[in-house]
Amino acid sequence: MPTSPELAGIHRRLSALTATCPGDDDDRRALGALADQLCRDRFRVLVAGEAKRGKSTLLNALLGRDLLPTGVIPVTALATTVRQGTPEAVTVRFTDGRVERHPTAALAEFVTQAANPGNRRGVTEVVVTVEGTLPAPGVELVDTPGTGSVHVQNTDEAMATLRTMDAAVFVVTADPPVSAAEQELLRRVGEASVRTFVVLNKADQLGAEDLREAVAFTRHVVGEALGRTVPVLVCAAREGVRRGVDELAAALTGYLTEHRDTDLLRSLTHRTRQLAAGLLDEVLLARAVAGLDASRRDERVRALRARLATLDQRREEAADLVRAQARHILAEVDAAAGHAARALTAQVTAAWTTAWEQESARWPRREREAEGRRRLVGLTRPAVDVWRRSQEEVVTERLAALDQRVRERLAHDLDTFRDSVADLLGVGLALPQDGGPLTPNPRFRYHFSEDIGQTELLAGWVRRSLPGSAGRERARAHVADEAASLVPMQVGRVRADLQERLADSTRRLVRAVAARYDAVAHRLTSALDQSQRRGAAADEAGVLAERERMLRQVITELGSPGQAAPTTGHPGTS
Repeated sequence: MPTSPELAGIHRRLSALTATCPGDDDDRRALGALADQLCRDRFRVLVAGEAKRGKSTLLNALLGRDLLPTGVIPVTALATTVRQGTPEAVTVRFTDGRVERHPTAALAEFVTQAANPGNRRGVTEVVVTVEGTLPAPGVELVDTPGTGSVHVQNTDEAMATLRTMDAAVFVVTADPPVSAAEQELLRRVGEASVRTFVVLNKADQLGAEDLREAVAFTRHVVGEALGRTVPVLVCAAREGVRRGVDELAAALTGYLTEHRDTDLLRSLTHRTRQLAAGLLDEVLLARAVAGLDASRRDERVRALRARLATLDQRREEAADLVRAQARHILAEVDAAAGHAARALTAQVTAAWTTAWEQESARWPRREREAEGRRRLVGLTRPAVDVWRRSQEEVVTERLAALDQRVRERLAHDLDTFRDSVADLLGVGLALPQDGGPLTPNPRFRYHFSEDIGQTELLAGWVRRSLPGSAGRERARAHVADEAASLVPMQVGRVRADLQERLADSTRRLVRAVAARYDAVAHRLTSALDQSQRRGAAADEAGVLAERERMLRQVITELGSPGQAAPTTGHPGTS
C-alpha cells in the first residue's frame, strides 16, 4: 500500500472507480495497471521519439551496459520496462495469461521486430529486472518503439505506451533535424507527461558550428511544441562514446530526487481523472435509458442505436475519403513525375552538352567518357533533389490538410451525436475531444543510383579505345543517350518512394480514423447493452444513481485538469 496520505487517497479513489466499473475489460485493465503502479510506488520514465533516434542506445548508456537490443534498422517492436531488483531476469506476460521468466540475454527474442514481428508471440508486457543503479529508487525506465517507421504496429505500440507514462525523455537528432511529425509527437508527449526532458542525440556526428545551429533550431522547435522554454541536453550515446550521458543522468537523478513523489501524484491524478470521466459518460447514458418507461425506452434506444450506426457509416465514409484523396494525391505525383522527367531531361542534357563542348577536349581520351558521366551525374543529382524536395512538401501539405479535414469531420460527427443523445435522453456527455493530428508525417527514403551493367562496361572500353574525333563523338553520343534514361530513372525512383510513403500514411490514417470513431461507439454501445439487459428495475436505478454519485465525487475530489493534485487522503473529505 502507498505510504503517503495523498497516494493513499488516489488508491481509495481507484478502488471506488473499480467498484463502479461494470466489467469492461479495457477499463478494468487500465484501473488495475494504475492501482498496481501506485501500490508498487513506481514512477515511469518513457524514452520516446521517432524511429532510429538512438533511444535504446541512449538507455543502454544510462544503464552502463548493453542490455537493450540495438541495430541499424528499426529494432524495438514492444515497450520494455527496466526496473531495479534481483535476481536479474526478463519477465514476459502473454495474452493467454502465461508468465515466463528468462535470462536477460533472451530479451531480443520477445521485443525485436526480427524475432517477434507484429507481436505474433502475443506478448502483453516485458519487464527486465537489473541489479544496476537506476536514476532513483522506485523508477522504471521504459524503452519504446520508434514512431514513423515502416512497421505500422511499432507506432501503435508506442502511442499506446505513452498513456502509461509519468515523465518522458524525448530523443531527437540533428540529422535528420526535428520534423513536423516529431514536433507534434512532442506536443502530445508534453501534454501527457508531468515532465519532459529533450535530448539531442548523435551530437558526435556534427562539427562545432553545425552543432550550435542544431541546438538552436531544436530549442526553437521544442519551445513551439511545448509552449515553454525547455533545456535541450546534447548527447552522443554510441559504442565508445558517452558525450553528455552523465549530464543527462545527473539531470534525471536531480529531478527525481526532488520531484518524484509530487509528480507521481500529479500523473496518477490526471490519468485517474480521465478514466473517471469516461466511466461517467457510460453511467449517464445507462441511467437516462433506465429512467424511461418500457415503451419509450425501446423507441429511444433504437433511435440511439441508429445514431451509433450512423457513426459507423461516417467512419467508413471518412476512410473512403482518405483513400480517394490519397489516389488523387498519387495522380498528382504521377503527373508531376511525367512532366519532371521530360523537363529535367531537357535541362540536364542542355547543361551537360554545354559542359562537354567547352571542356571535353581537355580530358584524357581514356577518361573522357567517365568524366562525361561524372558531369552528367553531378548535374542530375541536384536537379532531381530540387524536384524531390518540392514533391515531398506538396505531399506532406496534402496529407496534413487531409488529416485536418478528417478531424473536422470527426469533431462534427461527435458534436452531432452528443446533440442526439441530449435530444433523445436529456443527458449531456463529455466524449473525447480532439486528440491532435491522426498520423505522423511521411518519411522519404530516396537514394540516388547510377548503376550500369557488364555489357555496358565492355562497350565503354571499346569506345574509349577509338582514336581522335570518332572516339570523342562516340563517347559524347553515348553519355547524351544516358541522360535520356538516367534522369527519368531517378525521377521514377522518387515517385516510387513517394508512392510507398503515401500508401503507408494512408493505411495509418484509415486505422487512426477507425480507432477514434470506435473509441466512442464501443463505450456507448456497451452502456446501451447493459441498460437494456438490466431494464428499469428500481434496484438497478438505485445502483446507477449510486455509481453516478460516486463518479462525480471522485472527479470532484481529483479536481479540474488545471488544479494542483488534492492533498487529502479520503473520499468525501476534500
